Amino acid sequence: MGPRNRCIVDNRVTRVAWLNRSSILYAGNDKWCLDPRVELIANTKTHYAIRINDVDVYDEGPYTCSVQTDNHPKTSRVHLIVQVPPKIIEISSDISINEGGNISLTCIATGRPDPTITWRHISPKEDLKLAPDRI
Repeated sequence: MGPRNRCIVDNRVTRVAWLNRSSILYAGNDKWCLDPRVELIANTKTHYAIRINDVDVYDEGPYTCSVQTDNHPKTSRVHLIVQVPPKIIEISSDISINEGGNISLTCIATGRPDPTITWRHISPKEDLKLAPDRI
């Protein structure tokens, strides 16, 4: 289930709408966007809400609830931040090198916020020291 954007309104409201940047998503009960993931889940005298299913990074940004009460428009804005789990997309292959040589190891990862990459050397000597404790 995607995030819900809720707008609390009062009973004097004559018009309501949800916008993403400058694009209208819903005006009252009428859907103005073509995206099937966006749906209206509430339109009552006090509650106007939409849901976005299967959110991706392109949905990030400002969403505006616009209401008109006695011909006076009012807006409220919420900013949607989409997080993406970290993923390693490229890492160096196994390699052999002669003692005293130089080596460069590469690791490329993606995610939101940007992941922090750390390298750790796992020494065979450390593994041997730990082995008796595992018995």
